[in-house]
Amino acid sequence: MTRNRTSGFGHRAAGTVALTVMLCLALISASPGQTNKGYKVVSYTATVRLDRMQDSLFGEVTMIGRADTALSGILQHVKYILVDSVDVNSARASTQTTDTVSGAYLIAPPKGISPGEIFTVHTFFHGRGRPEQAGSMTWGGVTDQDTMMFAMGVGFQAPYVGCTRHWLPCYDLPDDKPDSVDLTFLCRDGEVTASNGLLVGNSLQDGWRKMHWHVGHPIATYLLTFATGPYTEQNITNSLGIPFEVYALKRDSALAGIHMNVRVRQVLAFYDSLFAPYPFEKVGYVVTPFGSMEHQTMISLDKRVLVGDSASMVADSGGSGTTAIHELAHMWWGDRVTCQTFDDAWLNEGFATFCESLVLEHLFHRSTYLTRQHGNIANAKTSTLPLFGASTVDKHTDNYPYTTIYQKGAAVLGMLRQYLGDSVFFECVRHFGNVHAYSTATSWDLERAFEDVSGQDLGWFFKPWVFGTGYPKDTIVWSRSATGAKITFHQATNSASTPHFRMCIPVRGTTNSGLSKTVNVWMDSTYLSSDFANFGFSPDTLVFDPDGLLVMKIAHATLSVASPDGGESAYPFRVYPNPNRNRQLEFTAGLPSGSGRCELLIYDMQGRITRHISYDSVGRTLHGSVSMSGLSSGSYRLCLTSENGYFVNCPFTVED
Repeated sequence: MTRNRTSGFGHRAAGTVALTVMLCLALISASPGQTNKGYKVVSYTATVRLDRMQDSLFGEVTMIGRADTALSGILQHVKYILVDSVDVNSARASTQTTDTVSGAYLIAPPKGISPGEIFTVHTFFHGRGRPEQAGSMTWGGVTDQDTMMFAMGVGFQAPYVGCTRHWLPCYDLPDDKPDSVDLTFLCRDGEVTASNGLLVGNSLQDGWRKMHWHVGHPIATYLLTFATGPYTEQNITNSLGIPFEVYALKRDSALAGIHMNVRVRQVLAFYDSLFAPYPFEKVGYVVTPFGSMEHQTMISLDKRVLVGDSASMVADSGGSGTTAIHELAHMWWGDRVTCQTFDDAWLNEGFATFCESLVLEHLFHRSTYLTRQHGNIANAKTSTLPLFGASTVDKHTDNYPYTTIYQKGAAVLGMLRQYLGDSVFFECVRHFGNVHAYSTATSWDLERAFEDVSGQDLGWFFKPWVFGTGYPKDTIVWSRSATGAKITFHQATNSASTPHFRMCIPVRGTTNSGLSKTVNVWMDSTYLSSDFANFGFSPDTLVFDPDGLLVMKIAHATLSVASPDGGESAYPFRVYPNPNRNRQLEFTAGLPSGSGRCELLIYDMQGRITRHISYDSVGRTLHGSVSMSGLSSGSYRLCLTSENGYFVNCPFTVED
């Protein structure tokens, strides 16, 4: 239908069909996921009237862009709200919806735009801003609740993730960050509107308050926000001397001030010293009925996490006590450096979750860091998704799967820290932040930054942990020597894509007389590998991963009762090798008492399990036979383990 409205924003020419459009991540194609839309957003300037009484909004927005190529269509997004008219370079333009799920539409300028040309798109719109409607969530988008109207920048189940399109027509994917944004909001007298950047204008006229916010740093559109209501404002003093503003309803104001002064203020200085100087013009929080979100310089903070004592911050294993500092960490990781596509959302959330652990370590004790990381690791083991592409793989059932991009992301960063050591690790982190400051980054960029600083090829780490799934599950057998221990790792197969992991594993050796030393050993990415731990003494006990910072499972770690390389066993073991493909492989094993359950696995030379048999409640002798039917001729290896640590592996050949 044709719109011709005069709601206080100037003239709107008639003749453009209004669009009610919807949104989808289909526009984010293959990795790295950019749309190649053909232009760069330079700035947005918008004026929006927020009528909370009518649960509606009316606005206009001017986008300035710079063409990379010749343009016959300009891609933008809008969802639920209506586009009344669009002008390009002051001339009326037509529009065409290209994706009703994502709300993507093309603006066709009356005259083509040349490469390098600066152009303007002026859009009038109105409607009711709505939260996401996908699945059971009503989180991302615009919500009117508890005397407030507020916007959340992402949707947890919306198939398009970015939800600023619910209240502002714009290019709403994170790979293009406009250099500046000016947002002017009109709200009713008695209310204020909190938003991004610095407040540069505040006036009252005809019962409407007009507040102009200026964002002077590049910002992804999903990090834009507004929250309007009868807020009080507090200013928090801080050692950095930067504006620190907190907006809350009167009933929440005192507790919000305590929370910021007790918890957030000192963490702000910690992040500033650890990563880089605070990157934006202000720190801002607005307390909302639900949901916490890292909108650049105006964080939405769920009122339910407002607690002021340090004890609950440490004791809260669920993390709500560290929510405010999690969101503050995003100013560096997510806002200063932004994931290029939401396939790499773990770069935002994994870093911010890891920062919670770092803060606990900084404010309290190393043990609090370990406790929080142990929780992250335990839940990471339940993840079935890769860090990269988690939401896409999961078909947007959950755009932000917590155990994956938050907890596994934090666990993976913790493993990198342990492997590289603090001086190298944090120098890598700072380098990554500086290289991609005020821009976007990918998992490949993170790997490159760590390799550039450390001087190491870290593909062995990033491939399985960022792009793969699962974690290693090991049986470990070791034997003493005069100066240390020979350690043999037997990995269970993980998956076809990343069957085995290479890992650097700390091992602590101790003696009954009190000697103790921790060294690193390597487990190779094969089903069976060995390394030597040189302690300088013969250990009585070994503890693998003593701090518990590795995402792995050690099924058994025992002193050897059989040679780990297939030599003579301390107990009788005999295999009758070289069967043909139509016969049985037979073996006899003399076992120590109390062996209990035994596992027999046969591997081919690619490390694939070809046979797996369990034997329950065996006695002192195990007789067995395994069919070779279906196996091709070639070399194989038989591994037999028991619950009390019996271990043998024996090569054999299947003949034609």
